Amino acid sequence: MARSATRTVTIKKRGEAAPIELRAGETTLGSLRSVTGAIGSNETMSGTFTHAPAYADFTERFLTMTSALNAGDAAAAAAIRAEIEKAGVHVYHLQHEMRIDRPASVQVIGGEVRFSPNDAYLMMRTGGL
Repeated sequence: MARSATRTVTIKKRGEAAPIELRAGETTLGSLRSVTGAIGSNETMSGTFTHAPAYADFTERFLTMTSALNAGDAAAAAAIRAEIEKAGVHVYHLQHEMRIDRPASVQVIGGEVRFSPNDAYLMMRTGGL
């Protein structure tokens, strides 16, 4: 009698994918991990991508905005921020199904996403009103 071969497979579940994404409309540009920063309405939070991001369509705008900010050209930076906002780029919390950045606050600098958290996210993080 022939015996059928059986194979045992062990699956190790690693942590779930990051619950926070950088998006352009409904398109995910990259998942973020380690979103940190001081809590406060004027504070900037930041997170790093879990893998190579897919924001090639926005790379030039992010670089130009960073250059404008470094040069102290607030008007040029504001214009580029408005373009990025108009394109629907935002930081999105998957678990809570909500945008968590303030409009026109997203920056990408050297693989790091920086943003100003909105009031709903601040309340969610601190548990306060």
